[in-house]
This record gives sequence, C-alpha cells and structure tokens, in this order.
Amino acid sequence: MANIDATKIHQGPGKLWLAVTVPTTGNRMLIDTTGTPTGGTPIFAGATEGAATVALAPKLEQIMADQVAAPIDVVMTGEAETIEVTMKQSDLANLKNFIVHGLFATGTDTGLPAGFQTYEEISFGGVIAIPKTSVAVISPRRDAASKYVVSQLYQAFQAEAIQLPFQRGKETTYKVKFDGLADPTRIAGDQVGKIYRQT
Repeated sequence: MANIDATKIHQGPGKLWLAVTVPTTGNRMLIDTTGTPTGGTPIFAGATEGAATVALAPKLEQIMADQVAAPIDVVMTGEAETIEVTMKQSDLANLKNFIVHGLFATGTDTGLPAGFQTYEEISFGGVIAIPKTSVAVISPRRDAASKYVVSQLYQAFQAEAIQLPFQRGKETTYKVKFDGLADPTRIAGDQVGKIYRQT
C-alpha cells in the first residue's frame, strides 16, 4: 500500500537574498535558525508578491535513427537555471540591485524646495560591465521549525527588463529574473548552483 508523507509536501514563502557566499564544492551555503545566510554580507531583497520560482532546465537533444520511430538516446546540450520573483519594495536603495546598467547615488540638491532637498537616484545609459552576484531563495519548512529549503545560483545576473507601473489602485511591483552562469572551475554537476533541504 502506498503511503503519503505530508512532511514531504513543501509550502512556504521564499525570501530572496543577494550577494550570498558561494560554498566550496561538497559544501552548502550556511544559514542560521532564522534562515539568514551567515557568511559574507548578504542583502535581503525585500518584500515580494506571489511565488519565488526556481527553474532548473536541462536542454536535451534526442538522438534518432531511421530504423525506429522513437528516439534511441538523449544527450544534454545545455542548461538554463533561473530564479524569478516579483518585488514589491521599490525604494531606489533596493531597486539599484536590479537595474544592472545603472548607477546609484544619494545627496542634497539645494535647488529643490527647502525641507525636501535630499534625494536618492539611479542614473542609467551607456555600456557598462554587467554585475554578477550569487543569489538564493530560502523557504521555511512548514513541518519543521528552523529548517529550510535553500536554492542557490552561484553566479547570476539580473536579466529582466525593469518595468515600474505607477497607478492609484495598486502598489508598484516589478519582476526580476536571475539567470545562472556556469563556473567552469567547479566540478561538472556543481557549476551553476544547488538546492538542498534540511532534514
């Protein structure tokens, strides 16, 4: 008789973290009992809307033979791993993490009205090097307090066009998508990222 194990059904929000530490081969990115990364200087990306989606997609090519109707083998020819979320926090200090071709600055402009002269800004335009970072989605297990499912891309870039809808009836949200890049100095099978679950 088949048994269903409800503890294996995951349901929980995902928190997006940027600039997380990349573990050495054979190890995992370390977190504490609150699900916060413990190494380096990680940045919590802020409030999100809906699911944080981790997509793991090998590109497979079927090998055919004229003598049979179905494929006789399959080979992997590439892969695409991504993390996608819809962000809700649109303060510019947070938004700077997602506008890859922009420069963030703060300051005071005495030309603005008195009492309203400080500002934060992102300027953009021009060809610049695209920043890369390690990103992770950390989601709590509903059945085990202080245990998590951790998904990480070791080296990624924000690939989504930032669109900021301003309207009266709904808060401004925007989508971000991190595409994983391979680190060829790591062993095959551990070059782009990792997902692990604390048991």
